[in-house]
Amino acid sequence: MSATTVSRTAAGSAPRPPRTLGTAWVVWRRHRIAAWTTLAVLAALCAELVWLRGAMTEYVAAHGLAAPCATEGDCAAHAAAVEEFGLRYGGFLGGNALLLEFLPLLAGMFVAGPVIARELESGTYKVAWTQSVSPLRWFAVKLGLPVAALLVGASVLSAVFLWTWRSVGHLDHGRLVDGTHWYEAFDALGPAPVANVLFGAALGALAGLLLRRTLPAMAVTAFACVLLYWPLTAVRPYLVDPVTTTRMSYLETRPFAGKDSWEYERGSITVSGRRLPDTDCHLAHVPTDCLARHGADGYYLDYHPPAHFQRLELAQAGVVAAAAVACAAGALWRVRRLCP
Repeated sequence: MSATTVSRTAAGSAPRPPRTLGTAWVVWRRHRIAAWTTLAVLAALCAELVWLRGAMTEYVAAHGLAAPCATEGDCAAHAAAVEEFGLRYGGFLGGNALLLEFLPLLAGMFVAGPVIARELESGTYKVAWTQSVSPLRWFAVKLGLPVAALLVGASVLSAVFLWTWRSVGHLDHGRLVDGTHWYEAFDALGPAPVANVLFGAALGALAGLLLRRTLPAMAVTAFACVLLYWPLTAVRPYLVDPVTTTRMSYLETRPFAGKDSWEYERGSITVSGRRLPDTDCHLAHVPTDCLARHGADGYYLDYHPPAHFQRLELAQAGVVAAAAVACAAGALWRVRRLCP
């Protein structure tokens, strides 16, 4: 040992603090295989979407599907081309939308099981806590790196899917593919899948900390994601004020909404303005008699035009992000309770 080293030791110099990236490096080493696999899958999906957009736009241009048919003969060929389009590309477009809709569930299960619950189940978290790593820092690094990667991946995949979807999503005449309307692919477009992934990860972290066992935490997270999906879809149309039209005839309400509008509630309306959502008088043999029996004199239709798409997306993203913050707060509370 040199004289300089001895003098520094004798002076009682403080030991060098642990490197800031030490815990982050451990997290990366433990999950590097999953990270590289996910990156490869993401690259493959993006490449597939780029190919899909090129193939769909080429087909639409070759068969003249960008404009409605003009004559009866053209309409027959147009209908046949639309059917062929659905057979060729409908499965690809719908499959990618379904994958984006399931991303929150997959993200939650990954965070709940391999990232959080496995550490608690095996007891390895105690080793980290005794190596000058506080419980809150351990939790922040364990959750921060995977969640950041998941959010970046979801953002990229959602952006590429939106770019691909827009090549046919505006072609409402002929209904090229089931699910191409914006309200049918809502959870795969814009900021919705990114906010949903954030919520899934926060929910998974909370489940992992509460259950502390890998498989039960993953199962509960999956069940909770599926269970909470239905209330979200139920309140979605009410997050933004709709456009309402009232007419004396049921058929007269349809042209006002437009082909690409989201018609989510219809019914009869009384003279005083009270709504009767479930009369179904338009299906009756004599609609006027049905209306008279219910004290109604017309029909109403609530709908969202395509111009509401961005507002609805941002409103839902805000609600889901608030739920994610609540789950994250619960997870932090649980970490504090776990502290020795």
